[in-house]
Amino acid sequence: MHTRLFPLAATLGVALLAGCLDPSQAGHLVPKTVDQDPALPQVAFNGSRFHFQAFGPTDAPVIIMLHGGPGSDHRGLLRLRQAVDGRRLEDRWRVVYWDQRGAGLSQRHDAAELTMARYDADLDWLVDHVSPGRPVWLVGHSWGGMYATAYLSNHPEKVAGAVLLEPGPLTGALFEEVRDGIVNLDVFAEWLNDYTWATRILSPDDHARADFLQLTALLSPDAQPGFGGRPDDDTVYWRFGVVANQAIQADGMAGGKGVWDFTTGLAQTQAPVRLVASSRNEVIGEAFQRRQLGFFSNADLVVIDDSGHEFPQTHPAATLRVIFEHLDAGGRQ
Repeated sequence: MHTRLFPLAATLGVALLAGCLDPSQAGHLVPKTVDQDPALPQVAFNGSRFHFQAFGPTDAPVIIMLHGGPGSDHRGLLRLRQAVDGRRLEDRWRVVYWDQRGAGLSQRHDAAELTMARYDADLDWLVDHVSPGRPVWLVGHSWGGMYATAYLSNHPEKVAGAVLLEPGPLTGALFEEVRDGIVNLDVFAEWLNDYTWATRILSPDDHARADFLQLTALLSPDAQPGFGGRPDDDTVYWRFGVVANQAIQADGMAGGKGVWDFTTGLAQTQAPVRLVASSRNEVIGEAFQRRQLGFFSNADLVVIDDSGHEFPQTHPAATLRVIFEHLDAGGRQ
């Protein structure tokens, strides 16, 4: 994740105070969403507009990429388009990248329209649209791995296999076990001080303001020191959907505790699943993923050496090799 955006926050804050920029105008604080910029590649369905890109032969088996968050975007996952060992995913596969509902550069919505039921319906529509009558492969990072598991659990007949790149807790019970290690709330932490300062300049009273504050402060590795990120990690994002992040998390909570269970239907499938962990993540890394491995009936685990949680961006070649290995073993549908 970008860790040196705070000077930008300060610069923009001063400019806004001086009246140079109107933060209510689209594109001043954060990039425009697809409903604000018709030039962005997009698709409309289920009452929303989504940032969407697809690469590879149109008649090939389909891989759908699921980004993290909830609320992030697919920009960093585009690094998986590169070639490794002389081949690219899109040489033999139709690879779909998209920003989820209310996330990234997709259209913004009120919290009431951002639920797991809506997310399930969105992915189901997309599967049917890009791969009619043919099961897809899912590749999901972090929250995207949780999303992929939930979909596999609900629609086992539509998934040929999956690669889960260090998924977050697949049940609320597991989340409760690790929640204290997920975010650093030390009142002296630099990221928290920066965020608090920024909120004095901009109040997160609309999507653009809220998304700006999230991207400039909360996406610092300092906020999640146990996840193995480093200050010089070269990671990229377009925009973070704060309302989507909060709404999807809230949808899985009751009484302040996690109650979701994305594993309930996994017994119905023998689809090959590969979990991938980073070596430096002390919270949801190898040991945690070995526990989650038990939810699947046909799964294995691979660890990416010398990596933190953002390894799909920082170690794309190593990530692609474990994806290719899994796809090759699973066969073409």
